[in-house]
Amino acid sequence: MKAKWCIAPLLAALVMALSTSCNTLPSLGGNSTSKTNKALMGMSVGMNKSQVYQLAGTAAKIEGYDWGSVWFYKTATGGGVNVLLDGNEEENFTPVVFDNSNRVTGYGWKFYSQTIRDYGTGQF
Repeated sequence: MKAKWCIAPLLAALVMALSTSCNTLPSLGGNSTSKTNKALMGMSVGMNKSQVYQLAGTAAKIEGYDWGSVWFYKTATGGGVNVLLDGNEEENFTPVVFDNSNRVTGYGWKFYSQTIRDYGTGQF
């Protein structure tokens, strides 16, 4: 019986710790949006994927194409749990476009849209 009384307070403390830590979880992509925005301001065309990763961390979403890839970073605080599915990607994310040599060729929605128009969406 004593073992049950010892486990109950520990279990309660664990549940409380986990429930309060949910409020401090980082946004999609592993960084807060303000930190991500500052990091992306230091990005430039020609950087490789490793440099972008070191600068801005893990992307929230990655798309692969025949011509290269696109990393999407969460750069706005809007959206809920299904932020990638709610149709507001342009308001909440910034795409970073890489070519086949894994170098940044551009970023932002205008550049991403033009690249898709020029090269297509033939995903591999």
